[in-house]
Amino acid sequence: MTHKIRTIIFIFTAVASIIHIEIAGAFDTALSERTSGEHYPNIIKTHTFELNTRNIKVLTSQGKQLWMGTSQGVIRYDTQTAEDYEVYDNQNHLLSNGIFAIAMDANNKPWVGTYGGGLSHYDGKKWHQFNTPQGLNDAFVYDIEFQKDNIWVATWSGANRVIGDPRSEKNWQSFTVENTEGGLVDNWVYAIEIEPSGKTWFGTESGVSSYDKGEWKSFTHKNGLGAPHELVRQENQGTLSQFRGQHHSSQASPSMPNIQSSDYRPNYVIAMLLDNKKRLWVGTWGGGLSMLDTQTLKFRNFTVKDGLPGNFILALETDSSGQLWIGTNNGLSRFDGNIFQNFTAINGMKSKFIFSIEAAPDHSLWVGSKSTLTQMRLNPETGNPLNIN
Repeated sequence: MTHKIRTIIFIFTAVASIIHIEIAGAFDTALSERTSGEHYPNIIKTHTFELNTRNIKVLTSQGKQLWMGTSQGVIRYDTQTAEDYEVYDNQNHLLSNGIFAIAMDANNKPWVGTYGGGLSHYDGKKWHQFNTPQGLNDAFVYDIEFQKDNIWVATWSGANRVIGDPRSEKNWQSFTVENTEGGLVDNWVYAIEIEPSGKTWFGTESGVSSYDKGEWKSFTHKNGLGAPHELVRQENQGTLSQFRGQHHSSQASPSMPNIQSSDYRPNYVIAMLLDNKKRLWVGTWGGGLSMLDTQTLKFRNFTVKDGLPGNFILALETDSSGQLWIGTNNGLSRFDGNIFQNFTAINGMKSKFIFSIEAAPDHSLWVGSKSTLTQMRLNPETGNPLNIN
Protein backbone atom coordinates (compact mmCIF):
# COMPACT_ATOMS: atom_id res chain seq x y z
CA MET A 1 0.00 0.00 0.00
CA THR A 2 1.48 3.29 -1.11
CA HIS A 3 0.45 6.79 -0.06
CA LYS A 4 1.63 10.00 -1.69
CA ILE A 5 1.52 13.23 0.24
CA ARG A 6 2.98 16.00 -1.85
CA THR A 7 6.55 14.72 -2.40
CA ILE A 8 6.37 12.08 0.33
CA ILE A 9 5.93 8.36 -0.27
CA PHE A 10 4.92 6.11 2.61
CA ILE A 11 5.22 2.39 1.92
CA PHE A 12 3.84 -0.13 4.42
CA THR A 13 6.00 -3.25 4.64
CA ALA A 14 5.53 -6.58 6.44
CA VAL A 15 8.29 -9.01 7.42
CA ALA A 16 8.44 -12.82 7.76
CA SER A 17 8.90 -14.87 10.93
CA ILE A 18 11.11 -16.72 13.34
CA ILE A 19 10.98 -17.95 16.96
CA HIS A 20 10.59 -15.78 20.06
CA ILE A 21 12.78 -15.76 23.15
CA GLU A 22 12.76 -13.51 26.18
CA ILE A 23 15.54 -11.02 26.90
CA ALA A 24 16.43 -8.92 29.93
CA GLY A 25 13.89 -7.04 32.01
CA ALA A 26 13.63 -3.42 33.07
CA PHE A 27 16.73 -1.27 33.31
CA ASP A 28 16.34 -0.79 37.07
CA THR A 29 19.50 -2.32 38.51
CA ALA A 30 23.11 -1.25 38.83
CA LEU A 31 25.24 -1.46 35.70
CA SER A 32 27.24 -4.65 35.30
CA GLU A 33 30.96 -4.31 35.80
CA ARG A 34 31.45 -5.92 32.41
CA THR A 35 28.95 -5.72 29.57
CA SER A 36 28.60 -7.65 26.34
CA GLY A 37 26.78 -7.44 23.04
CA GLU A 38 24.40 -9.87 21.41
CA HIS A 39 22.66 -9.86 18.08
CA TYR A 40 18.89 -10.05 18.56
CA PRO A 41 17.99 -13.54 17.29
CA ASN A 42 14.51 -12.89 15.85
CA ILE A 43 12.87 -11.07 13.00
CA ILE A 44 10.69 -8.40 14.57
CA LYS A 45 7.27 -7.20 13.51
CA THR A 46 7.74 -3.84 11.86
CA HIS A 47 5.84 -1.32 9.80
CA THR A 48 8.15 0.53 7.45
CA PHE A 49 7.48 3.86 5.76
CA GLU A 50 9.77 5.14 3.02
CA LEU A 51 10.13 8.91 2.75
CA ASN A 52 12.04 9.43 -0.47
CA THR A 53 15.28 11.28 0.25
CA ARG A 54 14.25 12.60 3.66
CA ASN A 55 16.50 11.85 6.61
CA ILE A 56 14.46 11.66 9.82
CA LYS A 57 16.37 13.71 12.37
CA VAL A 58 13.86 13.87 15.24
CA LEU A 59 10.67 12.06 16.32
CA THR A 60 8.17 13.26 18.92
CA SER A 61 4.86 11.61 19.82
CA GLN A 62 1.74 13.58 20.74
CA GLY A 63 -1.05 11.15 21.57
CA LYS A 64 -1.99 9.46 18.31
CA GLN A 65 0.09 11.99 16.37
CA LEU A 66 3.72 11.46 15.45
CA TRP A 67 5.74 14.53 14.54
CA MET A 68 8.74 13.91 12.29
CA GLY A 69 11.53 16.40 11.77
CA THR A 70 13.25 15.67 8.48
CA SER A 71 15.74 17.19 6.10
CA GLN A 72 12.78 18.49 4.09
CA GLY A 73 10.44 19.85 6.72
CA VAL A 74 8.06 18.60 9.40
CA ILE A 75 5.53 15.83 8.89
CA ARG A 76 2.61 15.36 11.27
CA TYR A 77 1.29 11.82 10.93
CA ASP A 78 -1.87 10.34 12.45
CA THR A 79 -0.68 6.89 13.49
CA GLN A 80 -4.23 5.50 13.68
CA THR A 81 -4.93 6.05 10.02
CA ALA A 82 -3.11 5.47 6.76
CA GLU A 83 -4.20 8.69 5.10
CA ASP A 84 -3.87 11.60 7.53
CA TYR A 85 -0.61 13.49 6.96
CA GLU A 86 0.28 17.16 7.14
CA VAL A 87 3.50 18.69 5.87
CA TYR A 88 5.05 21.93 7.14
CA ASP A 89 8.04 23.35 5.29
CA ASN A 90 9.44 26.59 3.92
CA GLN A 91 6.54 26.75 1.49
CA ASN A 92 4.06 26.20 4.30
CA HIS A 93 4.61 28.09 7.62
CA LEU A 94 8.28 27.29 8.40
CA LEU A 95 11.33 29.39 7.49
CA SER A 96 13.64 26.42 6.88
CA ASN A 97 13.29 22.80 5.79
CA GLY A 98 16.10 21.44 7.97
CA ILE A 99 14.55 20.25 11.26
CA PHE A 100 16.62 19.15 14.27
CA ALA A 101 14.28 19.56 17.26
CA ILE A 102 10.58 19.10 18.05
CA ALA A 103 9.29 19.38 21.61
CA MET A 104 5.81 19.54 23.14
CA ASP A 105 5.06 22.24 25.72
CA ALA A 106 2.77 22.03 28.76
CA ASN A 107 -0.22 22.64 26.47
CA ASN A 108 0.89 19.75 24.25
CA LYS A 109 1.69 22.12 21.39
CA PRO A 110 4.83 21.68 19.24
CA TRP A 111 7.93 23.84 19.17
CA VAL A 112 10.26 23.25 16.23
CA GLY A 113 13.96 24.01 15.98
CA THR A 114 15.20 24.57 12.45
CA TYR A 115 18.45 24.78 10.55
CA GLY A 116 18.75 28.48 9.75
CA GLY A 117 15.09 29.40 10.29
CA GLY A 118 15.07 29.87 14.05
CA LEU A 119 12.39 28.61 16.42
CA SER A 120 8.78 27.96 15.36
CA HIS A 121 5.72 27.33 17.54
CA TYR A 122 2.30 26.01 16.54
CA ASP A 123 -0.47 27.06 18.95
CA GLY A 124 -3.08 24.79 17.37
CA LYS A 125 -4.32 27.46 14.97
CA LYS A 126 -1.31 29.28 13.58
CA TRP A 127 2.48 29.23 13.52
CA HIS A 128 4.62 31.80 15.33
CA GLN A 129 8.26 32.47 14.49
CA PHE A 130 11.02 33.46 16.92
CA ASN A 131 14.44 34.46 15.68
CA THR A 132 17.38 36.71 16.53
CA PRO A 133 15.28 39.92 16.63
CA GLN A 134 13.26 38.42 19.49
CA GLY A 135 16.39 37.38 21.41
CA LEU A 136 17.28 33.95 19.99
CA ASN A 137 21.07 33.60 20.00
CA ASP A 138 21.22 31.98 16.58
CA ALA A 139 18.87 30.83 13.79
CA PHE A 140 20.25 27.28 14.06
CA VAL A 141 18.33 25.44 16.81
CA TYR A 142 19.29 21.91 17.90
CA ASP A 143 17.33 21.19 21.06
CA ILE A 144 14.34 22.53 22.99
CA GLU A 145 13.57 21.65 26.62
CA PHE A 146 10.95 22.89 29.08
CA GLN A 147 11.41 23.60 32.78
CA LYS A 148 8.08 24.65 34.27
CA ASP A 149 7.33 27.93 32.46
CA ASN A 150 10.88 28.27 31.12
CA ILE A 151 12.05 27.28 27.66
CA TRP A 152 15.68 26.28 27.10
CA VAL A 153 16.99 26.43 23.53
CA ALA A 154 20.27 25.03 22.21
CA THR A 155 21.84 26.97 19.34
CA TRP A 156 25.14 27.34 17.53
CA SER A 157 25.80 30.55 19.46
CA GLY A 158 25.15 29.37 22.98
CA ALA A 159 21.93 28.61 24.84
CA ASN A 160 18.83 30.67 25.52
CA ARG A 161 16.43 30.55 28.44
CA VAL A 162 13.02 32.14 27.98
CA ILE A 163 11.22 33.03 31.21
CA GLY A 164 7.58 33.80 30.51
CA ASP A 165 6.11 35.03 27.25
CA PRO A 166 8.61 34.48 24.38
CA ARG A 167 7.03 37.32 22.43
CA SER A 168 8.67 39.78 24.82
CA GLU A 169 12.37 40.33 24.12
CA LYS A 170 13.04 41.15 27.80
CA ASN A 171 12.16 37.55 28.73
CA TRP A 172 15.05 36.09 26.74
CA GLN A 173 18.34 35.27 28.50
CA SER A 174 21.52 34.34 26.68
CA PHE A 175 24.27 32.00 27.91
CA THR A 176 27.53 31.97 25.96
CA VAL A 177 31.17 31.14 26.61
CA GLU A 178 31.87 34.85 26.90
CA ASN A 179 29.08 35.96 29.24
CA THR A 180 29.48 32.89 31.49
CA GLU A 181 33.26 33.49 31.62
CA GLY A 182 33.92 30.04 30.19
CA GLY A 183 31.31 28.29 32.34
CA LEU A 184 29.65 27.08 29.15
CA VAL A 185 32.46 25.10 27.57
CA ASP A 186 31.49 25.81 23.95
CA ASN A 187 28.97 27.97 22.08
CA TRP A 188 28.03 25.13 19.74
CA VAL A 189 25.28 23.55 21.87
CA TYR A 190 23.53 20.43 20.56
CA ALA A 191 21.65 18.96 23.53
CA ILE A 192 20.07 20.07 26.80
CA GLU A 193 18.82 17.94 29.70
CA ILE A 194 17.22 19.23 32.91
CA GLU A 195 17.11 17.50 36.30
CA PRO A 196 13.94 17.77 38.45
CA SER A 197 15.92 20.09 40.74
CA GLY A 198 16.44 22.48 37.84
CA LYS A 199 20.11 21.66 37.30
CA THR A 200 20.69 21.95 33.58
CA TRP A 201 23.15 20.02 31.39
CA PHE A 202 24.47 21.18 28.03
CA GLY A 203 26.05 18.91 25.42
CA THR A 204 28.39 20.88 23.17
CA GLU A 205 31.07 20.45 20.54
CA SER A 206 33.74 20.61 23.25
CA GLY A 207 32.21 18.62 26.09
CA VAL A 208 29.45 18.81 28.69
CA SER A 209 28.62 21.75 30.96
CA SER A 210 26.25 21.97 33.92
CA TYR A 211 24.49 25.02 35.36
CA ASP A 212 22.97 24.98 38.83
CA LYS A 213 21.97 28.02 40.89
CA GLY A 214 24.46 30.24 39.09
CA GLU A 215 27.35 27.76 39.29
CA TRP A 216 28.93 26.26 36.17
CA LYS A 217 30.97 23.07 35.80
CA SER A 218 32.45 21.53 32.67
CA PHE A 219 33.46 17.98 31.74
CA THR A 220 35.63 16.93 28.82
CA HIS A 221 37.68 13.96 27.65
CA LYS A 222 40.24 14.88 30.29
CA ASN A 223 37.55 14.19 32.90
CA GLY A 224 36.61 10.86 31.34
CA LEU A 225 34.14 11.80 28.60
CA GLY A 226 34.52 9.45 25.63
CA ALA A 227 36.64 6.33 25.34
CA PRO A 228 40.40 6.53 24.64
CA HIS A 229 41.32 6.53 20.98
CA GLU A 230 43.16 3.23 21.18
CA LEU A 231 39.92 1.50 22.20
CA VAL A 232 37.95 2.70 19.18
CA ARG A 233 40.56 3.29 16.49
CA GLN A 234 40.18 -0.05 14.74
CA GLU A 235 36.36 -0.05 14.66
CA ASN A 236 36.21 3.59 13.52
CA GLN A 237 38.42 3.06 10.48
CA GLY A 238 36.48 3.75 7.28
CA THR A 239 33.34 4.85 9.13
CA LEU A 240 33.58 8.51 8.15
CA SER A 241 33.31 7.71 4.45
CA GLN A 242 30.07 5.81 5.13
CA PHE A 243 28.46 9.00 6.40
CA ARG A 244 28.58 10.49 2.92
CA GLY A 245 25.01 10.99 1.88
CA GLN A 246 23.89 10.28 5.42
CA HIS A 247 23.00 12.36 8.48
CA HIS A 248 26.23 14.17 9.29
CA SER A 249 27.73 14.49 5.84
CA SER A 250 25.03 15.74 3.49
CA GLN A 251 22.21 17.44 5.39
CA ALA A 252 24.24 17.82 8.53
CA SER A 253 27.40 19.06 6.96
CA PRO A 254 27.86 21.91 7.53
CA SER A 255 24.88 21.58 9.89
CA MET A 256 27.08 19.43 12.13
CA PRO A 257 30.36 21.20 11.43
CA ASN A 258 33.99 20.29 11.98
CA ILE A 259 33.58 16.54 11.72
CA GLN A 260 34.26 16.03 8.02
CA SER A 261 37.90 15.06 8.54
CA SER A 262 37.81 13.25 11.88
CA ASP A 263 36.45 9.87 12.92
CA TYR A 264 37.19 10.52 16.59
CA ARG A 265 35.93 13.56 18.51
CA PRO A 266 35.24 12.33 22.08
CA ASN A 267 34.20 15.79 23.27
CA TYR A 268 31.71 16.23 20.41
CA VAL A 269 28.29 15.52 21.92
CA ILE A 270 25.68 14.39 19.38
CA ALA A 271 22.94 13.19 21.73
CA MET A 272 22.20 13.30 25.45
CA LEU A 273 19.63 11.75 27.79
CA LEU A 274 19.02 11.97 31.54
CA ASP A 275 17.40 8.81 32.92
CA ASN A 276 15.22 8.45 36.01
CA LYS A 277 18.26 7.45 38.08
CA LYS A 278 19.94 10.78 37.25
CA ARG A 279 22.47 9.13 35.00
CA LEU A 280 23.42 11.35 32.10
CA TRP A 281 23.96 9.33 28.91
CA VAL A 282 26.08 11.11 26.34
CA GLY A 283 26.50 10.10 22.71
CA THR A 284 29.86 11.09 21.23
CA TRP A 285 31.33 11.30 17.74
CA GLY A 286 33.43 8.16 17.53
CA GLY A 287 34.16 7.98 21.27
CA GLY A 288 31.26 5.65 22.06
CA LEU A 289 28.56 6.04 24.67
CA SER A 290 29.43 7.82 27.93
CA MET A 291 27.50 7.63 31.19
CA LEU A 292 28.02 10.36 33.76
CA ASP A 293 26.85 9.60 37.28
CA THR A 294 25.55 13.05 38.20
CA GLN A 295 25.96 12.30 41.91
CA THR A 296 29.62 11.19 41.88
CA LEU A 297 30.51 13.06 38.64
CA LYS A 298 32.34 9.96 37.40
CA PHE A 299 32.20 8.78 33.78
CA ARG A 300 31.92 5.29 32.39
CA ASN A 301 32.37 4.66 28.67
CA PHE A 302 30.97 1.96 26.40
CA THR A 303 32.29 1.09 22.94
CA VAL A 304 32.05 -1.69 20.38
CA LYS A 305 34.37 -3.68 22.64
CA ASP A 306 31.71 -3.46 25.36
CA GLY A 307 28.93 -4.66 23.05
CA LEU A 308 27.78 -1.56 21.17
CA PRO A 309 27.26 -2.01 17.41
CA GLY A 310 28.99 1.31 16.62
CA ASN A 311 31.01 4.08 18.30
CA PHE A 312 29.11 7.01 16.73
CA ILE A 313 26.09 7.58 18.96
CA LEU A 314 23.40 9.53 17.11
CA ALA A 315 20.23 9.07 19.22
CA LEU A 316 19.19 8.04 22.75
CA GLU A 317 15.79 7.14 24.20
CA THR A 318 14.28 5.19 27.11
CA ASP A 319 11.13 3.09 26.81
CA SER A 320 8.36 2.55 29.37
CA SER A 321 10.29 -0.34 30.94
CA GLY A 322 13.25 1.98 31.54
CA GLN A 323 15.62 0.33 29.09
CA LEU A 324 17.91 2.45 26.98
CA TRP A 325 17.68 2.49 23.19
CA ILE A 326 20.72 3.68 21.27
CA GLY A 327 20.95 4.79 17.65
CA THR A 328 24.39 4.30 16.15
CA ASN A 329 26.20 4.38 12.83
CA ASN A 330 25.88 0.59 12.68
CA GLY A 331 22.35 -0.18 13.79
CA LEU A 332 19.99 0.03 16.74
CA SER A 333 20.82 -1.25 20.23
CA ARG A 334 18.92 -1.80 23.48
CA PHE A 335 20.80 -1.79 26.77
CA ASP A 336 19.50 -3.29 30.01
CA GLY A 337 22.58 -2.52 32.09
CA ASN A 338 24.21 -5.83 31.24
CA ILE A 339 23.77 -6.67 27.55
CA PHE A 340 23.62 -4.54 24.42
CA GLN A 341 20.97 -6.26 22.30
CA ASN A 342 21.71 -5.21 18.73
CA PHE A 343 19.28 -4.94 15.80
CA THR A 344 20.26 -4.76 12.12
CA ALA A 345 18.85 -5.59 8.68
CA ILE A 346 18.62 -9.25 9.70
CA ASN A 347 15.94 -8.24 12.20
CA GLY A 348 14.02 -6.10 9.72
CA MET A 349 15.76 -2.74 10.13
CA LYS A 350 16.12 -0.89 6.84
CA SER A 351 19.16 1.27 7.57
CA LYS A 352 22.29 0.99 9.67
CA PHE A 353 22.32 4.74 10.46
CA ILE A 354 19.82 5.42 13.26
CA PHE A 355 19.23 9.16 13.65
CA SER A 356 16.17 9.35 15.91
CA ILE A 357 14.16 7.16 18.31
CA GLU A 358 10.81 7.79 20.01
CA ALA A 359 9.04 5.54 22.53
CA ALA A 360 5.33 6.33 22.23
CA PRO A 361 2.69 5.83 24.96
CA ASP A 362 1.02 3.03 22.94
CA HIS A 363 4.26 0.98 23.29
CA SER A 364 5.37 1.69 19.76
CA LEU A 365 9.04 2.35 19.21
CA TRP A 366 9.56 4.62 16.22
CA VAL A 367 13.00 4.62 14.60
CA GLY A 368 14.14 7.22 12.08
CA SER A 369 16.95 6.73 9.60
CA LYS A 370 17.87 7.70 6.07
CA SER A 371 14.67 7.87 4.01
CA THR A 372 12.97 5.37 6.32
CA LEU A 373 10.67 5.38 9.35
CA THR A 374 10.23 2.07 11.18
CA GLN A 375 7.60 1.23 13.78
CA MET A 376 8.30 -1.58 16.25
CA ARG A 377 5.80 -2.81 18.83
CA LEU A 378 7.03 -3.50 22.36
CA ASN A 379 5.42 -5.91 24.80
CA PRO A 380 3.96 -3.60 27.50
CA GLU A 381 4.87 -6.06 30.27
CA THR A 382 8.41 -7.04 29.27
CA GLY A 383 9.44 -4.25 26.91
CA ASN A 384 10.57 -6.89 24.40
CA PRO A 385 9.91 -6.31 20.69
CA LEU A 386 7.06 -8.34 19.22
CA ASN A 387 8.48 -10.93 16.86
CA ILE A 388 7.13 -12.62 13.79
CA ASN A 389 5.70 -15.95 14.95
